[in-house]
Amino acid sequence: MAFFGFKDLSSLSSVDMTIYRYVSQNPDKVVYMRVRDIAQNAHVSNSSVMRFIHKIGFNSFPEFKAYLSHNDLLSKPKVSEMTYFDASNFPKDISLRLELVANAIYQSDNVVTLGIGESAFMAEYAARRMAFLGYNANAITDPFYPLESKLKNAVNTIIICFSVSGETTELIELVNKFVNNDEVTLVCVSSNEASTIAKMSRYVLSFSEERHYLANYYDLSSQIPVMYIIESLDHVLEKMVTD
Repeated sequence: MAFFGFKDLSSLSSVDMTIYRYVSQNPDKVVYMRVRDIAQNAHVSNSSVMRFIHKIGFNSFPEFKAYLSHNDLLSKPKVSEMTYFDASNFPKDISLRLELVANAIYQSDNVVTLGIGESAFMAEYAARRMAFLGYNANAITDPFYPLESKLKNAVNTIIICFSVSGETTELIELVNKFVNNDEVTLVCVSSNEASTIAKMSRYVLSFSEERHYLANYYDLSSQIPVMYIIESLDHVLEKMVTD
């Protein structure tokens, strides 16, 4: 919805739009200004300000200011800056865990990232970034992919499973096939360090994040902590590659 209820912005000139932007971005200041104050701050003439006020439907400057004084835009609280995560979202030894996982990846011959649903995007993102660094990394986002047969003759493989809950049935069944495989090292990236997949894994890169669902079905939980883990891991790997 346009400010002042005025919707025909296409009818405003470039000067009008300059005034419009200034006023709409500073209503709490403009309400105490005179015409010449607005003109000076918007870098236009006094007459341009008055023409603008008449064009958007007000008969006088006092009427315009009265609208600003009583309009709910002034009483709405400003949206605070969103803080997606901080140190409290991760275990205290997250740096050490990242170092251990990075070292395992550095020494591996194959890297497989697993994930379904929203976590599939994270698995693909992680594999792509590790491939940039020269690792043989592939993402599997189909829980029914014949991964066991694909890795039958492979050695020194690391599987990184992305699962926010750590309880996804399809992933548990897939990961369970490699629990006793000495050629495979399992890593879990999850918000639940006590989850089934986490307990099956050698390393756990955990994070805490409030789950958020729309209509009790669509998962809108933030993936930013997961991206932080991925990119932090890449940073450690990059140092290993370049040093």
